[in-house]
Amino acid sequence: MRANFVDRDGNPAASHESDLLIGADGIHSVVRARFYPDEGMPIWNGVTMWRGVTEGKPFLSGADMVQAGHRNQKFVVYPISRRHAERGAALINWIADLRQDGKQLLRREDWNKPGELAEFLPRFEGWRFPFLDVPGIMRAASSIYEFPMVDRDPLPRWSHGRVSLLGDAAHPMYPIGSNGATQAILDAAQLAESLAGIPDPVAALQDYESKRLPMTAEIVRMNRQQGIDAVLDLVEARAPDGFSNLNEVVPREELESIVGRYKAAAGHRQQNRTA
Repeated sequence: MRANFVDRDGNPAASHESDLLIGADGIHSVVRARFYPDEGMPIWNGVTMWRGVTEGKPFLSGADMVQAGHRNQKFVVYPISRRHAERGAALINWIADLRQDGKQLLRREDWNKPGELAEFLPRFEGWRFPFLDVPGIMRAASSIYEFPMVDRDPLPRWSHGRVSLLGDAAHPMYPIGSNGATQAILDAAQLAESLAGIPDPVAALQDYESKRLPMTAEIVRMNRQQGIDAVLDLVEARAPDGFSNLNEVVPREELESIVGRYKAAAGHRQQNRTA
């Protein structure tokens, strides 16, 4: 089969022949649109995310991830590099979510769209904890980017003859539990396994789809219900005025059960390694 490519302006750019075509071209997949031309734009749930990276003081153990808030307003923060440790600092990645009901998504989303502090910082001004100054981290960010929380409905099929989909082209989902990237990696592993084990490429793509589509469709649905972050809503409902001991609000056994069900549905497996 032959695939013809064009540049951003629609001019012919390249042409390639291959046995298969795998559309791994993101949430606005051209390959997906070829088979589902009437699907339209991604679906926005009313939440906008702002993300940034800040060099700041390490918090808690220096390796912890913190999630605070609930489905309408949330802050997630964790360190992503140790290269600043020599001077007592950490490179900190953070994400702020705000629900903006009543607004419309007027522009196409873009991971590289600059964000404005004024649009979300006022809602987080009071979020100062003994171990973390949320507005301080936001103000010190080297750059900020804005992205609406969008996904698409699960498809009935990915594979059409010698063509199939992978990653966000196949199953765009809300970025909860890092499953946007994780599920794309699992897709690629299964695709490689199916192609290596089944000589007929069309049958291999069907095998790949049968093993990955149901699981990813379920994660899309679970993430629409907050996925693993549903724990935050549970805590908010049970202790709206705060708490001093999380175990008294959500017993450890209940927490492990919620997390375990989500991990099992997402195909996460823990590997214990020894030196």
